[in-house]
Amino acid sequence: MKYRHLLGFLLAGAVALSGSLVVATAAPAPPPASTPPLVILDFKPGFDDMMTMLIQPRHIKLWLAGQQRNWTLAAFQLNELRSSLVRIGQTIPKYQAFNVEATTGSIFQPKMQAVAGAIARQDIAAFNTAYGQLTGACNDCHAGMNHEFLVVKVPDATAAALYPNQDFRPVAGAAPAGGRR
Repeated sequence: MKYRHLLGFLLAGAVALSGSLVVATAAPAPPPASTPPLVILDFKPGFDDMMTMLIQPRHIKLWLAGQQRNWTLAAFQLNELRSSLVRIGQTIPKYQAFNVEATTGSIFQPKMQAVAGAIARQDIAAFNTAYGQLTGACNDCHAGMNHEFLVVKVPDATAAALYPNQDFRPVAGAAPAGGRR
């Protein structure tokens, strides 16, 4: 009998101890001291990188959407193009001696307004003309920044092959760009 109380006491103590061990082991362990700090952005894209990543694809997609008369997608791509130019100017405010945001704004804003007008009217002839003028503005900007060797052109029929996983044709009943259904 004497041992029964001792055994019960030991068993209760073991249960309590194992419960506290479960709680103690359930908490996450702190990271080892040798773990390097998290670096959000080691890659710092240059002006050329940003133009290639943000502007060139949107320029092409704008053309492809317009050629398919997908005015919703064209308006979206034009807005993305416009926003990308602003973000580049905010990220790289000065390139050589140029204020990027002011320079790109003055060169491209009137051309983008003409493209937007053609999209709003769903006028393919006006779109093609305005898009050609927008493309010419790209080359004017390059020449002004002493990069006249960078020549942008209106995409040709093979441009669609650059985005084989995207259909540029309009979707029936699609909401206007930026709008809701």
